Amino acid sequence: MTEVRSYREPAREVPILGEFDVLVVGGGPAGCSAALYAARHGANVLIVEKDGYLGGATVSQLSVNINSTNGIDFQGVWHEFMHVMQRLGGVRPIARRKEYEIHGNLDPEVVKRAWDLLLSEARVSLLHHAYAAGAIIEDGAINGILVETKAGRAALMARRVIDCTGDGIVCAAAGVPWEQGDGLYQWAMSCTTLFRLGNVHKPEGFPTEEHLRRMEQGLRDALERAEYTTPIITSGRVLAVAKEWFSPLPAYRPELRPNTSRVLQVNPLDPWDITRAEREGREQAWQVAEFYRKYVPGCERSYLLDTAAHIGVRSSRRACGLATLTDQDVIEFHKYRDSIARGSWHIDLWPANSYTKDPTPVEDPQYRKRITRMKAGDYYDIRYGCIVARGVENLLVAGRCISAEHVAQASARLQQTCMSTGQAAGTAAALSLRLGTPLQDLDPSLVVNQLRTDRASVAPAFDLLKDLPSLE
Repeated sequence: MTEVRSYREPAREVPILGEFDVLVVGGGPAGCSAALYAARHGANVLIVEKDGYLGGATVSQLSVNINSTNGIDFQGVWHEFMHVMQRLGGVRPIARRKEYEIHGNLDPEVVKRAWDLLLSEARVSLLHHAYAAGAIIEDGAINGILVETKAGRAALMARRVIDCTGDGIVCAAAGVPWEQGDGLYQWAMSCTTLFRLGNVHKPEGFPTEEHLRRMEQGLRDALERAEYTTPIITSGRVLAVAKEWFSPLPAYRPELRPNTSRVLQVNPLDPWDITRAEREGREQAWQVAEFYRKYVPGCERSYLLDTAAHIGVRSSRRACGLATLTDQDVIEFHKYRDSIARGSWHIDLWPANSYTKDPTPVEDPQYRKRITRMKAGDYYDIRYGCIVARGVENLLVAGRCISAEHVAQASARLQQTCMSTGQAAGTAAALSLRLGTPLQDLDPSLVVNQLRTDRASVAPAFDLLKDLPSLE
């Protein structure tokens, strides 16, 4: 066994940059929603964000999809955000792609603007280019965090902290137990480097039989000439995705955002491994962009516009809470009285050991039964305890690192579900401060009732959703 070497960091005094009621760490869909509702309910709120913009994975990973099965998971703050996106012209109208799937797309640049407007209106403070580097724990409660900034290390103090980092960074630093992987491997799912092709022109009626024939012949020619080395092309995955003309951005952008990439067996918490994944993902993007330009109709004059700032990570730490969203909760659509969010998306398990395997267990009879219930508008509940960190007072968690089992997290990691758990966490933080009650002792019904009131006041953002089952 290799000896792990270490270095003892000397103790030092660090400046306190500020003191707040609620500190939200991470400015993605969950963090922005948490900050928005904590502020609306009277708290003095700061968001700490490692990048120079808000939006999280939607922007930095180009994860611009709007995905839902029946719209039941489009709750409250999601509609508010979409209303702003519509006003700014940054959302492709949603539509049913299948009988039980709703899809749309966002302009990632407009996402930044939309969150800036919403949080500025709520008077939320922001700190960009600050990385969470530790937790300040006293008598079993979190009182703030340490951050690394361009000016050096500093402290931020708060009465309530919400971990919305996606990787559960604050929870881990605070000593909250956490899980990772599928029970066998640390890599739970494959990672994906998304990219955009510019100057794309979609042919009329694409894909016709002629278009498909040309693409298939192009792949055969490319393989025969050994033009490419990436498994994304040599496995044939590139053709399957190209056939769908996958994930066009809003119509005014003559661009394409192919979801071809899979980087396998990545431990997202290993700094060397995630570095390897970033480089491998970019190499995939370059080769696939060339393949599209040579062999996919409409891409003859395209160019690689950009690759995502960060590789897309679907799962890393899952913090342990007072309750856990179990695999059976998600598979069997369990309901709970202390529900603070709802989900219904597929069990979306992108395999970490295959370039071509379907991410959903379509051959499983249990899953086929689930689809039948999904079509009828069924859903599962996420309990209040899933966002309350175990063992550390005053610490909440929202987004993809909530307390959930592996299969359950694969469904609950979508942006609108992250927004719902974020809205719940921000609301709970503000209510607990107002009542002077620790989060662990807060009556969940108070949070549930406040969320019901707040969400009922928001009109659906799309006409398609007006006739969907009530969220009540």
